[in-house]
Amino acid sequence: MSPPDGSTARHDLVEAARRLDATGLNQNSSGNLSVRVGDHLLVTPSGIPADEMDPADQVLVDLDGRPVRDGQRAPTSEWRLHVGLARARPDIGAIVHTHSPEATAAAVVGRPVPAVHYVVARFGGTVLPCAPYATYGSDELAQHVVAALGPAGTACLMANHGAIAVAGGLNAAVALALDVEWLCGVHRRARGLGEPTVLTDAEIGRVADRLRSYGQP
Repeated sequence: MSPPDGSTARHDLVEAARRLDATGLNQNSSGNLSVRVGDHLLVTPSGIPADEMDPADQVLVDLDGRPVRDGQRAPTSEWRLHVGLARARPDIGAIVHTHSPEATAAAVVGRPVPAVHYVVARFGGTVLPCAPYATYGSDELAQHVVAALGPAGTACLMANHGAIAVAGGLNAAVALALDVEWLCGVHRRARGLGEPTVLTDAEIGRVADRLRSYGQP
């Protein structure tokens, strides 16, 4: 049986990559994205800026990271991160990795971002966690991020590197990446004004319950 083509997903990845550039979350060829296509992952190519990327440039790999078609582009250097998350979390349908300024600055500090705003509840815990540093593209980094997200987390920082957001679909993962950037910016600004008030775990739990029914049915 031949692997899926993922035609729609190819266009969606290009559109999302360009949106991340337009909103300042990535630039040039920084960051990378993937979507699950059947038993495979479609990942962005290595070293191609979003505004130069075409749907045909997207790379289909299996869940061991092997390209499944001859003549494809080289996959993102972070393919191990995407494959590791997809294998560990069958619920993940899309992965967005950014080098966005506020989130990357927070990641350089190397600590979780506390619940200074209830948007933290969108990330599946009571803080925005920070995975320990490891060389980009390495198995070690993939393992750190899988551990930081755990069984239900949807976003984390990557120390001295950037941020990652995961969701069932690509639009939701992009939205989470935007929320990560916003929260990190609020936290930085609040610390400049004084000591931020941190919401309790109980309050974040109440917000998480409410978010389950947020939005349109």
